[in-house]
Amino acid sequence: MLTCLPSPPGLAGVPTTLQHLREEVGLAGESWETMGVEWQALGSLWLRTDTALIRSARTDLSLTEIHQLSIPDAWKQWMFAKAMKTDAPLPSEAFGQVFTEYLRTLPASTHAIGGTVMDQAWSRPGRTGVIGLVLCLYWQAVYSGAGKDWQANFKLIERIFNAILAIPEL
Repeated sequence: MLTCLPSPPGLAGVPTTLQHLREEVGLAGESWETMGVEWQALGSLWLRTDTALIRSARTDLSLTEIHQLSIPDAWKQWMFAKAMKTDAPLPSEAFGQVFTEYLRTLPASTHAIGGTVMDQAWSRPGRTGVIGLVLCLYWQAVYSGAGKDWQANFKLIERIFNAILAIPEL
């Protein structure tokens, strides 16, 4: 007898390799249902972006590459944990400000159509890729409170995803 366990409601079409992360990054379960249609639209945009990035032939970052990243520590620890298939520590309340500052340090060309977004190490599919931007935005909403910074970060991440989707070779 085959037993099927229903998956929590959420974004459909997520690659099998990332299914187990859906709830953790706010793309399934209660968060998916309560964060609203804008969040759901961002999830769909992320999925299209991740799918396009598969054509870039970039793979998950190695532990050494993760260590060398200049991203917020909580995000880096999450990447390490996912690479080692362990649970990641949750971010502190201060994470929202740290993430906002990180995004502010990105060159404007990172989120411009025809810009330099592919220069970012996280411009790749998979667990060490653009899903991290969704994770960080989700963490900012949950642990730091969604406010004006969150709204601005949301729009910036939309622009980053759209910049990736506009790359002709993807």
